[in-house]
Amino acid sequence: MDAPSLTTESEPPELTDLPARPEAQRGLSAWQYGMLIVCVVAQATTIVFTWPLWQVRESPVHLPAIDLPQIPFGFLLLATLGLMLFWPRLGLALHVTALLISFVFDQFRTQPQFIAMAVLMVATVDLRGQRLVRWFLASLWTWAGLHKLLSPEWFSYNAGSITTSLGLEPTEFGEILGWCIGLGELSIGLMAIFRPHWAAIPCVLMHVGIAIFLTPLAHNWNYSVIPWNLCSAVVGCWVMASVRPARPQFRIEWIVAAVLLIYPAGFYWGWVDHGIASVLYSGNLPDGVIATESGMEIVEGWGDLRVPFPNERRLLLQYFARSAPPGAKLHIADSRAALDDLYYVKQLDGEVVKILPDEFYSSGPGPGVVVGVGLDDYHASYRLGQLGAVMLKRQPNLPIYAVRIDAEVYRPEMLRLLGGLPNIEQLNLAGCPVTDADLTQLPTLLKLEGIGLDDTKITDAGLKSLLRQPKLYYLECEGTEVTNEGVQAFFDEHGGW
Repeated sequence: MDAPSLTTESEPPELTDLPARPEAQRGLSAWQYGMLIVCVVAQATTIVFTWPLWQVRESPVHLPAIDLPQIPFGFLLLATLGLMLFWPRLGLALHVTALLISFVFDQFRTQPQFIAMAVLMVATVDLRGQRLVRWFLASLWTWAGLHKLLSPEWFSYNAGSITTSLGLEPTEFGEILGWCIGLGELSIGLMAIFRPHWAAIPCVLMHVGIAIFLTPLAHNWNYSVIPWNLCSAVVGCWVMASVRPARPQFRIEWIVAAVLLIYPAGFYWGWVDHGIASVLYSGNLPDGVIATESGMEIVEGWGDLRVPFPNERRLLLQYFARSAPPGAKLHIADSRAALDDLYYVKQLDGEVVKILPDEFYSSGPGPGVVVGVGLDDYHASYRLGQLGAVMLKRQPNLPIYAVRIDAEVYRPEMLRLLGGLPNIEQLNLAGCPVTDADLTQLPTLLKLEGIGLDDTKITDAGLKSLLRQPKLYYLECEGTEVTNEGVQAFFDEHGGW
């Protein structure tokens, strides 16, 4: 009996007979190339939406790292993105190079969305790059949540604004929503670190939710980051679902993971810019206000550029030096515990000089120099409003100059919050159950001229706590235990104004 012959089905197929691995362009799989297209479209859309940011302009001033003649970058960046579709690795290298050079010409462009989308592109051109981008996303989500949980401004002004946009009562739901968002982002970040495939679907839900929230359906704000969020939803889901195993597989991955997970902490000492430290909507950023003879300007950005000012201390100072007239003053308010507020004056010869707070809140030094205006702290003003304090402004765009606290809402902690309102000239505590011990909690207010203490429990001893108010010259003490001798002793020791 003849031996059975082997059929072609039983023979191992030649390598040439195997289905070809899908190749879309220059060695990329169909999935990689598809993700690359998502990144390119998102980056191009954002560049076009913020087109004036990439052109030569007169206002707002450029913020160069090196002072060079300005050139436009918009078409160059779009060209490198187009090149990426045909030669992905070369196009990416040229795009990142052009983007970094554009930052040197104008640091206004150092917005997190442009940086993050360029990083996401790395995942699409190389499998090792995909593993590294996983750690970038893990750091992004982890620190976005941590920054919120560590920021008083997030739990007050920012969370309250978000809650209002959702049609909810901020006093009832603001803090709850703040905790939910912060812990949610942190949880997704921890999933990306320890179980990346668990983070794939939550990543989509989070970023698509953010994109929808920023539309006119809800918050109607900062459209320039909507493409980034949609891109992060798609590419982030793909990265998290594709990474196997979760543990770093080569030395450079260990190093990159460690650096990316640690370096954002440097933000709290001013060592790392917030744009690359995942400080997203949490507040806790340095802010600047410029006082001139014609009024005051809070440095915010936006306008035709359609992006916020990149709030870094050095950039606020550079903006002041390049745009403010002689005689102007700048207050840089910084809520980070390790960093103090800064005060500057632009002298008549154009030189910018750092000054002390008492010089800032007085006219001078020198002729033609305005009285400085401090920036009201968002957390302090929001919290005081929640607690029932009445705060007055001379005009809607001017700072708070007077505060009244009624007896039925008074709490000692409200006195501490007044330190966030540096322009207060008048404080009315009449009828409040304020005590001598409470007054020791009142911070030094460099502009405070008068305080109302009628019908309170204050005594002569309590007035001694007010000696540190340098401009205080008017006291109302009817119905208290303060004596005429105590008032006279106060002004004798205070020295008047």
